[in-house]
Amino acid sequence: MIIKSIQNQIFKDALSLQNKKLRDKNGVFFVEGKKQVDEIPKNRVIRQVFISEKYKNDVRGFKNVITLSNRLFKKLSATQSPQGIMAIVEKKHYSIEEVTKNSGLFIILENIQDPGNLGTIIRSADAFGVKAVFVSEGSADIYSDKTVRAATGSIFHLPIIDNIDIENTLNLMKKEKISVFAASLKGKKYLNDIKFPNKSAFIIGNEANGLKSSTETLADILVKIYMLGNAESLNAAVAASLIMYEAAKKQIT
Repeated sequence: MIIKSIQNQIFKDALSLQNKKLRDKNGVFFVEGKKQVDEIPKNRVIRQVFISEKYKNDVRGFKNVITLSNRLFKKLSATQSPQGIMAIVEKKHYSIEEVTKNSGLFIILENIQDPGNLGTIIRSADAFGVKAVFVSEGSADIYSDKTVRAATGSIFHLPIIDNIDIENTLNLMKKEKISVFAASLKGKKYLNDIKFPNKSAFIIGNEANGLKSSTETLADILVKIYMLGNAESLNAAVAASLIMYEAAKKQIT
C-alpha cells in the first residue's frame, strides 16, 4: 500500500515530528538518505522507515517500512532532492558519570550555533578517537537534519551528551581527575606544545565570541593554535579538528 493522502494519520504523525519540541518529547530524530540509514546500528530502535514509491533499493532488513507517494515523501524530507528513504530513530541517552570514567579525550562545546559546524565536529571526533562529545545548553540541535547530515553517521559511533551545564560538567570531570584545556586567544601555550594527560578534556567556544570568561576561568590551561598568517581566528570546526588531530597524534587511549 502507498500512502497518498496528507490526511493519513501515519503521515500526519511523522510530519508533526518536524517540530523539535515534539521530537524531543518523543525522544526521536530523523535520519535521511541511504548511506545515513545504513549507518544506524542494529541495536538502535527504529520506529519507522519511510520510502518513496520510486525507491528502488532493498529494504528487507528493516521492519515497519511505510511507502509514501513521491509528493508526500518530499513534504516529509528536509532536502531539496530526496534520496527516497528516511527513518525515525530513538535517541540514546548517556550518563556523564559513566562516560567520564573512561580514559582519553573529551570534547566540550559551548554555544556552537551552526549545525554544520556541530556535525563536522562530531564527525572529526569520531575520526580521531574522541571518547565523547558534550554540547552545552544554547547550542545547535545535535539531532537537527543539518547536524545529522554533516556528521555523516558519526552520531551513532560515540556518546554525545547535549544540553549540559558547562560548570557542573567541568566540576564532575575534575572529580574524575580529567585535565581541562580551553581554546582561547588569551592562551599562553600553543597547541603543539601541549602534553595531553591520559584523561583530558578540551573546550571549544562559540563561532563569533569564543568562550565565556567564566568558562575560561574553569579551565586548567588556556591554549591557542599557532597561525602564521593574518587571520584573527579559525572556524570552530576547523579549530576543533586540529585539536583532536594533535591529540590523536599523541596516541591518547
